[in-house]
Amino acid sequence: MENNYIKKSPVKLGATMLVLGMCWAIVYLVPFLQYTWYDPFKAYLGTSNFRMSLLLTIYGFGNVFGCPIGGWVADHFNYKWIYVLSIGLNGVFGLLFCLWPSYGFAVLVWIGFAVSSLFMNYPTHIKIVRDLASDENQGKIFGVNETCIGIGNIVISALMNVAFIKMGAGIGGIKGAIVTNAILSFVLMILIAILLDDPRKTGMLKKKTDDSEKVNFKQDFGAVARHSETWFYALTIFAVYSFMSTLTYFTPYFTSVLGVTVVFSAWMSIFRQYGMQLVGSPIGGTISDKIKSPAKLLYLVYVLGILGFLALLFVKSGWTVVTIIALTMFISFFVYMARGCYYATLTEVGVPRKFSATTVGVGAMIGFSPDIFQFAMYGHWLDSVPAATAYQRIFIYQLVVLAIGFFAATRIRKAAKKYGTANGGTYDNPKPDNAATGDTAATN
Repeated sequence: MENNYIKKSPVKLGATMLVLGMCWAIVYLVPFLQYTWYDPFKAYLGTSNFRMSLLLTIYGFGNVFGCPIGGWVADHFNYKWIYVLSIGLNGVFGLLFCLWPSYGFAVLVWIGFAVSSLFMNYPTHIKIVRDLASDENQGKIFGVNETCIGIGNIVISALMNVAFIKMGAGIGGIKGAIVTNAILSFVLMILIAILLDDPRKTGMLKKKTDDSEKVNFKQDFGAVARHSETWFYALTIFAVYSFMSTLTYFTPYFTSVLGVTVVFSAWMSIFRQYGMQLVGSPIGGTISDKIKSPAKLLYLVYVLGILGFLALLFVKSGWTVVTIIALTMFISFFVYMARGCYYATLTEVGVPRKFSATTVGVGAMIGFSPDIFQFAMYGHWLDSVPAATAYQRIFIYQLVVLAIGFFAATRIRKAAKKYGTANGGTYDNPKPDNAATGDTAATN
């Protein structure tokens, strides 16, 4: 039974998860700085709206080219120090950007951020979290992970905002926010280096004993890619991430189409993103463990999401403040429930722990591809047709995405029955008797 994991005391596990969540938060705050301080950041760069948006496009390609290779590296080398270095580099790149604040240098720095956060940090982070819990507690550990990320976002964003204000807002404020991020990066780098165990000492990274076990990039990628389970996992990430990204358009939809005030809509946005992440994620992870299937919980999320978008498509009047709040919080809660357990499908779909990061990296190519095309597509619709028509297209598109997610969840359930993952099986070591579900698994 592939159930080897790093055992920690509750106090040390809690401290590790909290610092890991803050590490996740800190590596994305500067690359996405324009989300918080759009106009000051534009002035800091001295560039146009289009050229500034290209930085995120450049950064987004790190999901395609960086995550798969970074995942493979994390699976085969000492991922503790890869992770520690990624946090340190985030601080270094931030300080360099403050010393040379130009658009040309920003392009180079954003490539650096893609390396530190998407190549080195993201797949390694998922592997580390998976190795901190048994197979039976994957939903819970990833739910707690999302909550800690939410806490990290709130705390670090608040400290950066204080620095932004203290430095006079504007261009000076941007520099103050980035320097604060860099200083906190170095502090977190030290803390996580202390808290993380060396995988070579815990046995999570095994030494190669003969030529047959030597590192082989092509062979490992082939082993991951030829299993359809990898791609169903990727489609699961895609469906949930696309769904979550589309929720950001609820804010302008409520103001421009339904007539809600900007201030009210902004408060809704804050509570939807941070409040639901803190509450929904751990609940979703815990429930998925209780029912022994993240995919079953995802079924519910997709169905409710479909019903919600159908309501937005066909109910054209009668929207009150109460119904808007209810619909937004209802959908958001279940989206973050899904976010709290969708990485746990790695276990359900039968991915061996030795291929965790590689699979996560490959899955990121598809899973986070909405960063590359979805916002541009939505923006084009909003610019080219009336707002009501544009949102109708957005909602129809999202219905299709949710249907794809439902299909992927169905295939994940089929893999669970085949490999007996609820009983500790993986696709390279299937269990013929799935005691947890009563299903008879297929043998090789």
